[in-house]
Amino acid sequence: MDVGLSSSDERLDQKDADKQKKKRDIAKDVKEKDADKQKKKRDIAKDVKEKFSFLRLHGDPSPGSGKEPKPSRPNAGAVRSWSTSLDALLHDKNGLKLFKEFLASEFSEENLEFWIACEEYKGIEQSKLVAQAQKIYTDFVAIQAPREINLDSQTRELTAAKMVKPDHQTFDLAQKRIQSLMEKDSYPRFLRSDVYHRLAAQFKISLPPT
Repeated sequence: MDVGLSSSDERLDQKDADKQKKKRDIAKDVKEKDADKQKKKRDIAKDVKEKFSFLRLHGDPSPGSGKEPKPSRPNAGAVRSWSTSLDALLHDKNGLKLFKEFLASEFSEENLEFWIACEEYKGIEQSKLVAQAQKIYTDFVAIQAPREINLDSQTRELTAAKMVKPDHQTFDLAQKRIQSLMEKDSYPRFLRSDVYHRLAAQFKISLPPT
């Protein structure tokens, strides 16, 4: 004699089926997100590779060809100097560009962007100081800023106090703190990066161990 499922059993079966479906949906969602993440990484790697193309070296122009090397291309001395100090890297146009693209590939370019903004700020006209200071502070220094930088509370408070009457030195302390952070963290990663080592190899430069 067959005994049909009770309404209670049917509810349990339906509940179990719903649970299994939810698990499958979650697994599918995780898989799709992971695929998107991997695609994004590949796209970023491709984009960085294309942006780094300005550093690819071609053969030296032959004598009498009348062709000059492109002025934007770094030379061996410059590439070697980048490994001597972060300051040397930051104050070389090609080095700064390469470093910025490297950090962008790691989604960690806000510190360098702040440093660049501070350098530009030092040279702007007096009449534009207040507006530009407010923009830099709002973008980078304020708590929960869109591109908030990692400052200690004391430096952040001192910088905020200087915003009452901004001058060309308003962000000097914060900039020094951020440069020190980059020197300890992102700069060593850059020196170990494949892109820098490939470039050094093209010039047959032996890099010091990092």
